[in-house]
Amino acid sequence: MRLGIIKSSILAEIMPAFLVNLMVFTFVLLMARIMSLTDLVINKGVGPGVVFRIFFLVLPKMLSLAIPMSALLATLTTFLRLSVDMELTVIKSSGVSLLQLLTPVLLFGLAASILSGLFNLYLAPMANLRFRAEILTLAKARADLAIKEQVFVRDFPGLTIYVGQLPSNSETMSNVVINDKRSSFENSVIVARKGLLDIDPIENLLLFRLQEGVIDRIYTDKESVDTIFFDTYELKISPGQEFETEKNSTSLTRQDMPTELLLDEADYREKNSMGFVFVFRLEFYRRWAYSFAALLMSIIGMPLGASFRTKGRNFGLLIGLFIFVLYYTLLSLGWSFGETGSIPPFLAVWTPNILATALACWLLKGIDRTAAIDPQETIKRLWSAFRSSRPIAQRD
Repeated sequence: MRLGIIKSSILAEIMPAFLVNLMVFTFVLLMARIMSLTDLVINKGVGPGVVFRIFFLVLPKMLSLAIPMSALLATLTTFLRLSVDMELTVIKSSGVSLLQLLTPVLLFGLAASILSGLFNLYLAPMANLRFRAEILTLAKARADLAIKEQVFVRDFPGLTIYVGQLPSNSETMSNVVINDKRSSFENSVIVARKGLLDIDPIENLLLFRLQEGVIDRIYTDKESVDTIFFDTYELKISPGQEFETEKNSTSLTRQDMPTELLLDEADYREKNSMGFVFVFRLEFYRRWAYSFAALLMSIIGMPLGASFRTKGRNFGLLIGLFIFVLYYTLLSLGWSFGETGSIPPFLAVWTPNILATALACWLLKGIDRTAAIDPQETIKRLWSAFRSSRPIAQRD
């Protein structure tokens, strides 16, 4: 009965620590986006309602990143506090193995892993898709507001747009002239009788659909000019750089795609000799691996916290951040190798989890035999040993 009370109190202490860490890390991850959202409101006149919608669409992705980190720090700081207050020593003196305290950690880790899986496997991809649609709609609305009759518009980088007529009750423009200087090798002047601004949701771009016109292309390196007449022509325009997180639309597509379709997309691309085959398989395994990471991080935090005895949360925070940065670095390296096909996709993204499992087992194996370590005393002893070895090194 007493052991049950101890387990319940540990779980009750872990949960608030997890929620606090989750809010802090989510806020830190959102800082860059918050600055972009503030710029939209102040400098670009976007309404607060639109900004809040964009904010909540970004939130699932940030939470999927913050949950494993928060789970690690929650268990680590909880058992660090128990170690500092000598409560773990009392528990071991009463004949209770610290491994018996693993039950509340496993329950918490499973709950955190399920929550992480909900965001990684379902909510984040759906939110990414809605986010892209929201940004495109916002970009089109800004473009519609920027384009006026008989005014040279330079709001799009590298483009100068002139519209002769734009009726208030229609989206179709007349007598459109566009100077395209986005390429360093050519300068294009496009003249069209009609034009319409539209959205290409597949490539995440704005489109100028032009009709009945001519293109004069001046090649700066060849000092030559080409003239092309067209019935219809589509000019693709980037919606802006405020929220771009990837370098190409294909990587965005794998982030938006439902989890159950990723492997089918990879098989389809492999069958038709298309590119980015490994990317979709990597994304599938990454979502599952990152979901299980919350459970592994929770387990690692327990023996780590119990192994040290130091006052304050700073040391626990540093240890937790170091482990998580190491995990994420290994995941990034695995992704890089897997993207080139050097390593099978499963092994590329699951290797950090395999190593984390080995670390957790090794730490748990010695949790009852290892005395708590005081970091300050350990550093002092290492420094003293280093100083005492210096004269010997000098004689050598």
